[in-house]
Amino acid sequence: MAIPADRIYSLEGRGLKLTTTEDVEPYLSELRAFENLEELRLNGNTFGAEAAKALAEVLKTKTTLKVATLHDIFTSRLKDEVKESVVAICAALTGLPSLVEVNLSDNAFGPLGAEAMAEFLSKHTALQVLRLNNNGLGINGGTTIAWALLACQEECARQGKASALHTIVCGRNRLENGSAPEFARAFAALGSLREVRMPQNGIRPEGVSELLGGLSANAGLAVLDLQDNTFTEVGSKALAEALAKWEALEILNVGDCLLGPAGGQAVIQALKGRGTLKSVNLQYNEIEYGGAIALSESLRDLKLLERLELNGNRFDAESNAVELIRAALCENDLDDEVLGSLSDMEELTDEEEGEEEEEEDAEGDDEKQPPTSAADAQLEDLVAEMKKQLSV
Repeated sequence: MAIPADRIYSLEGRGLKLTTTEDVEPYLSELRAFENLEELRLNGNTFGAEAAKALAEVLKTKTTLKVATLHDIFTSRLKDEVKESVVAICAALTGLPSLVEVNLSDNAFGPLGAEAMAEFLSKHTALQVLRLNNNGLGINGGTTIAWALLACQEECARQGKASALHTIVCGRNRLENGSAPEFARAFAALGSLREVRMPQNGIRPEGVSELLGGLSANAGLAVLDLQDNTFTEVGSKALAEALAKWEALEILNVGDCLLGPAGGQAVIQALKGRGTLKSVNLQYNEIEYGGAIALSESLRDLKLLERLELNGNRFDAESNAVELIRAALCENDLDDEVLGSLSDMEELTDEEEGEEEEEEDAEGDDEKQPPTSAADAQLEDLVAEMKKQLSV
């Protein structure tokens, strides 16, 4: 959201320690006099409870405020003090009709902070963007946030309007499987989500499957980042099923998710037909040679691709599978730089190398089968030509 500079009040990154009303008063005077305020940036300072309450009283009057950037504003404060501050600030934000975006990331307020903002989240039906990254929410805090989002959607329904919320960022919060059912319910009820980022939350396959089930109800989803959670085959199959529902998907980040050979193959095959994709991250997922070959086929549908991350998987960076991937990119008139670094590919054991050779042999046998379409025939010709070149 582009907001004119003359409508932004900022104390960003000044390292101010504002504990009392007297400490914060010079800045509140400026804020009171600031007309047509649309964005407030207070990040990179630290507010005590007294200062936060004084700030809240001024915020109540700023009815034109659209964006509240409040990340990293409670450093060195005690938990109870932070809770008081969040309660006061969120109470003030609840009554602002123009407010559409709130960023409270990098504030270590944990479950207490989630409780403090629950009323705001359940009542503010105009909210479009919620950023809660690295807050130490845990299972209980995550569950509280999910309940509040569901309550807000129910309030939207009561008012006869669709949910406005389209972006949720909630990474690095130790959400784990315990909060997944409630988030899944909230996501399914919302149906309005276009961007969801929940990386590094310790969510395991069953929880991942539940989340993806809820997200599949959001047909307009364009960005999904679940990096560094654990999928295995169970979660991967759930993702493969959900991919069919997201016809507008542009960014998919499931790097470091332990898809595994079978899970990786399932996801890769599901990428076929997702022609809107611009960025795909499949790094460090134990994807093997067969998955790489399958990817070379799926890539032919991804003509808008700008970035493909495959580093850290379990196939040789010099294998013909990679040559086929490069050839598929070339066929789509995409620059070779679309493919990221392959400098850290995982080495296979002797046993795994034997299995890979069997897969290569099986691929060779497949080439002898009659093609089912002109596109298949073209790919088979490409496979044969690449292998012929590599054997010279």
